[in-house]
Amino acid sequence: MIKFLIFIFPIFILCQNIDMYISLIDEGQENSVKEKLPELISKYPNSAGVIYLQALLTKDGIKSLDLYKLIIEKFPRSSFSDDASVKLGEYFYARGLYSQACRSLSQFPRKHPRYHEMQRVIDLLVSSFQAVGQNDSAQYYLSIYQGMFPYLDVEKYGINTNDVNLPRTQKEQHSNKRSPYVIQIGAFSSLKNANRLKLQANQIGHEVEIIKVETKDRTLNAVRVVRYNSKTAAEKVGQNIKRKLGVDYRVLYRPING
Repeated sequence: MIKFLIFIFPIFILCQNIDMYISLIDEGQENSVKEKLPELISKYPNSAGVIYLQALLTKDGIKSLDLYKLIIEKFPRSSFSDDASVKLGEYFYARGLYSQACRSLSQFPRKHPRYHEMQRVIDLLVSSFQAVGQNDSAQYYLSIYQGMFPYLDVEKYGINTNDVNLPRTQKEQHSNKRSPYVIQIGAFSSLKNANRLKLQANQIGHEVEIIKVETKDRTLNAVRVVRYNSKTAAEKVGQNIKRKLGVDYRVLYRPING
């Protein structure tokens, strides 16, 4: 236990220091952080926080871009991965690479739903779509993210999200309610989380049910897209949902009796 604490303590101190260094950079004290950076790189060469500091301090845009990409690819669960993703989007937008900014940011809210500056991300995403004349895409994503993040100020964009025609597959439009296959895209102990995922799937055109499922030690709220005549048809829809929402899925045989 003591050895474990000795190992964790320096990491904890480093995380605190990284936050402090970022604050100093925001306050315009870059030089003092630059003086400390070589020592940090020497001690913690594989720290996402130290790499993030390098990216913030470098004047070489391409090198900075590579460092942000490194954090996203090598440390996807790091607390700096979301900030690195936003920095990429900002870089593309500032350089006039609006299509790349759109691709970089369009899935960000799904991947990082707890990001602390989501309004800034949505502002940048909408501006990127508008810069390339893709107002329909801006409207589409706003309709989704407005539901996910009710606190967002979307009125300022002047885009009506109530008139979005979200796609529905032909299979779903004509599905038989007695078709035996369903697609389970999540199971949560929290009904609030289940409803959030249901809303996301609804907004990309799928019919969704939440079913109570009893396990050995608890009750879960299973989120299921319904219903399909064949497993092949369900698999195709499941793959489409995974691509759009970034969630895993399982095709289940659950016929309705009676």
